[in-house]
Amino acid sequence: MIDRLARQISFFAPAAVMSAWATIMLHTFATGHLNRLLSPIFRNYVLAASVLLFVLSALYLLLYEAAPNPAPSFAPTGRLRQIGRWAVLLVPLIAASILSPTALSSTTADKRGSDTVGAIPMPSFTDISRDNVQLALSADPNQPVPMEVTDLVTLSQSPEQMKAFEGRKVRTVGLFENRSGSSPKLYRWIMWCCAADAIPVSVELSGNASGNWSDTQYLEVVGTATFPSTLGHVVPRIEVDTIKPTQEPDEPFLSP
Repeated sequence: MIDRLARQISFFAPAAVMSAWATIMLHTFATGHLNRLLSPIFRNYVLAASVLLFVLSALYLLLYEAAPNPAPSFAPTGRLRQIGRWAVLLVPLIAASILSPTALSSTTADKRGSDTVGAIPMPSFTDISRDNVQLALSADPNQPVPMEVTDLVTLSQSPEQMKAFEGRKVRTVGLFENRSGSSPKLYRWIMWCCAADAIPVSVELSGNASGNWSDTQYLEVVGTATFPSTLGHVVPRIEVDTIKPTQEPDEPFLSP
């Protein structure tokens, strides 16, 4: 009886683990947790891979044919060894489902950001960002313009656009950072492929930015956009009028 149960466990183990991995992938997709780990252009591949794992699990069960010869003498047959085989398959699965981070930390932002205080490297952005800038330039100057941090960075790359937008009211959402020895910042993560290649892009905050804010807390800032130059870099800055906590955006990461 025990030997028969052990053989059944060995038979179903690969299919069970593939199905479990597929379930975890579908769970991250359905709950939106995948948004914090992967760029939008790759998320459908995760969905396709999870469906494929379910199909492969079914095919394994339908097409498997037991070998006519008995298992060799070195094959694991004891219950302890069987448990070990299951552990090897399931421990990575459990770790992936429980230990995956919900967000990148402020320490990660420090390590991946600029080492020069006040100088922000300017990444290149797509035509979408430039279209957002053109919409902002044409918006009602008497109302705060909703803008992403990346839009302000894009503006800072063009002297003409900076001159046209200098002094405009903006409304921006981002993560708060206040390191000792530097101005407080509002930043967003830019993701090309996945969380492993994400980098923070920030704007400085000045004026009424005080409050009991914690690092990596999402804040909504309303204020005046300025573009001072520091150490040869144009550093977008918001002279804060109001600042308050807000919800995490639907897309925690921005795409370049």
